[in-house]
Amino acid sequence: MKEYNNISGVTCDSRKVGAGDAFVAIEGFEDDGNKYIDDAVKQGAEVVYTEREIDHREVQVVKVDNARKILAQLANQVYNSPSESLELVGVTGTNGKTTTTHLIEKLFSGYGFTTGLIGTVKIKLGDKVEEADLTTPGADQICNYMDKMVDNNVDIAAMEVSSHGIKLHRVEGLDFDIVVYTNLTKDHLDLHEDFEDYLATKKELFKQAGEESTALINLDDEYADRIMSGLSAEVITYGFSDRADIQVTEASYDAGGSRFRIESSLASPQQFEIELNLLGRHNIYNALAAAAVGLIYGLSVEEIKAQLKEFNPFFRRLEVIYDDKFTIIDDCAHNPGNYRAVFETIKELDYDRLYIINAIRGNRGITVSRENAEIISKYIPDLNLSKLYITSCEKLANKYDVVSDEEREVFLSTLCDSGLEFEYFDYLHPCLNQTLKQVKSNDLIILLGAHAMDQAADLILNLINNNN
Repeated sequence: MKEYNNISGVTCDSRKVGAGDAFVAIEGFEDDGNKYIDDAVKQGAEVVYTEREIDHREVQVVKVDNARKILAQLANQVYNSPSESLELVGVTGTNGKTTTTHLIEKLFSGYGFTTGLIGTVKIKLGDKVEEADLTTPGADQICNYMDKMVDNNVDIAAMEVSSHGIKLHRVEGLDFDIVVYTNLTKDHLDLHEDFEDYLATKKELFKQAGEESTALINLDDEYADRIMSGLSAEVITYGFSDRADIQVTEASYDAGGSRFRIESSLASPQQFEIELNLLGRHNIYNALAAAAVGLIYGLSVEEIKAQLKEFNPFFRRLEVIYDDKFTIIDDCAHNPGNYRAVFETIKELDYDRLYIINAIRGNRGITVSRENAEIISKYIPDLNLSKLYITSCEKLANKYDVVSDEEREVFLSTLCDSGLEFEYFDYLHPCLNQTLKQVKSNDLIILLGAHAMDQAADLILNLINNNN
């Protein structure tokens, strides 16, 4: 690629083009950037990159093989490879990315470092915070964020790296110091050809890490060996396995949180206990990964213990939203790994009767619907369930998350075939009403599902207040 040293900026959004910028026309899943080349030129674009053969009278057009890769290369060029000026920790895996990155950020900010964060919940640029649009933003946005981090004297940044971000070259050219692998279950197969492609995409991030980087791998995951084979980076493992470099030797959890013991030659002392305000075995993995990052960077055991103990659960990650005569836990479970983590946690809790309200995940295809229904059917018989409500959350789901007739049919038929009893509602509100009419002291209500279920907590709490 020819370097255009006179380019003042780069973007794939024609509305953000400024005088002297490069505009990269990307044919996306819902819109085509090539339609907006004229708009970009009017905004002052210096040069246009596209995968098409296009002649334009007013601007130089460069045809490229992969516009997304060019966007990443130009972004790093324009912003002077800002990731090289940061300690950058990338976290990837199907589940656990958000919690793990926030735990890492908490560890280092609590220790006195200036921190950055890029992920699903927010973008943190030192002392400034912006709203997040995507788990892993576009390459131009990422470099822009990291450039701001450098300006704000950020020492270390934690970043969620989704399979979309890897597959679509959003993280290409970034200099990761540590890359963390949490786990892999079937998800995002709408983007990938199949599960093997999903796995291969995740591994690309670890192949990107060089000899001076560290690959931190959850050794308990069934795909760990395939992820860490043939890497240039130093490999350090974590998990419950006695082969792990950073090992959990004891663990317990209840509705109040989790406790576990770590053993590692990287620590001094080599054994120490962690207390968390987070529920479940999966959060022990998340905290263990964060603690491992802290140990790699030389944080003291006492500081790691103190910072992790102060971390509180955030929105819809096994969040206890009500705990009075009965308890309500809210979780955005949306794939088999999420459901498994929730159900394994419920097994350890003390309650009389269990009520589950689950929203079918929309616009992800029948494979996701079937597999989510299968994991629900597998676990629920062991959970002392009183009632299972299923809903499509009609009128609450946005246009990108509407449950199709086929997805609904596959989900419900899979539950029926398993012999599981349930009640289906098109709308969420009746599920909440019915549950509150039945719930008694020491019962447990679980709200499950993504997207439209984000509103369930407010709805059920309002109903409780009105009933009171």
